[in-house]
Amino acid sequence: MTLFSRTAGRQFAVVDVETTGFGHYDRVLEVAIVVLDESLEVIDEYDTLIDPQRDVGPVHVHGITPSMLAGAPTFGEVAAAVAARLNERILVAHNLSFDQRMICREYERLRADVDPGEGVCTLRQTGEKLNCACRTWGIELDHHHRALADARATARLLQRAFDESPYGIPARVAGLRQPLNPRTLRREANSCDEVTPMERLVSRTRYPTSDGALLSYLDALDWVLDDLVITRAEEQHLLELAADLGLGADDVAIAHRRYLDSMVCAAKRDHVITEQEHAAISQVARLLRVVDYAIPDVTETAARPDSIPEGTRVCFTGAAVDECGNPLRRGDLEAMAAQAGLQPVGSVTKRGCDLLVAADPESRSGKAATARKFGIPIMSVGDFLQELGGRS
Repeated sequence: MTLFSRTAGRQFAVVDVETTGFGHYDRVLEVAIVVLDESLEVIDEYDTLIDPQRDVGPVHVHGITPSMLAGAPTFGEVAAAVAARLNERILVAHNLSFDQRMICREYERLRADVDPGEGVCTLRQTGEKLNCACRTWGIELDHHHRALADARATARLLQRAFDESPYGIPARVAGLRQPLNPRTLRREANSCDEVTPMERLVSRTRYPTSDGALLSYLDALDWVLDDLVITRAEEQHLLELAADLGLGADDVAIAHRRYLDSMVCAAKRDHVITEQEHAAISQVARLLRVVDYAIPDVTETAARPDSIPEGTRVCFTGAAVDECGNPLRRGDLEAMAAQAGLQPVGSVTKRGCDLLVAADPESRSGKAATARKFGIPIMSVGDFLQELGGRS
């Protein structure tokens, strides 16, 4: 898939920022830059947490708490180090208009002159949010919403999704008075973040448009809807963003309805609408003031059995832990099942399995999808262990 023509000698600065929000007065909390040479090979990486000198905003989105910023440099302290990596390089980001706008505002506060040039937006070119685009192109994205992880994933997307180096005009930063300061404060990504039903659903939702302005707006909408709440400030920021992008009220109303369509499509991908998914879609419809929207009913699924008869053929799926957080291997669970007079089986089939025990009952694994298709009950590991414990 060739989307650009090669321009030799160009280097690229792949940027990602985590912020306190996306309004005019919000600040950068974390910045990461992955520098690529003209062959799209990585030649430098930089990342640091940044003291925004204000509240940190929605911790549930970016995972940055005030205590993590103790001792973090301000943007003014890292401005020269960031500029050294941006200057004379073509900017690249997933939703470039957002990252570019937030960085430019930080430099404007320092009275520096910034010309962002003409960069490359991988969101506009792929038409998919970062996690979806990464799945499409076989790219690992661990620790989404961590600046360095997202910048690395965007760099890999640039390397894989384009046969040739993209064209652009390099950015320039001038008039910066702050001296070069090598101090940074990096964070370690947490691989054990809890995934909410909304996050799980939205992660499967594909943007329903290829229009660049609408893509930028919907990416911001994803950010706002993460906690299923839109504050007055967030609502005002969305209105300002829509105006900046040249979107009228009718454009936004259509985008909101299509966004709901995409959520429904994502929820129905496994042929099941769970109560949590239905509630999330209903809440989003209310928040977006979309009236008369037909949300599919909750799908009837087989009820969890109150007890497990002896001889029940049971299959296991997912990485489970016990009540103390210790990992439970599938072999351990199968041994417990056998000791309780149950029959462990390795796969879910219509005639060969009576019960699926899942680490997460909302699992989207192949086994869970098959169980729902055939009406086979799904039980959580916790309930299964409790049931077995009641037999002793």
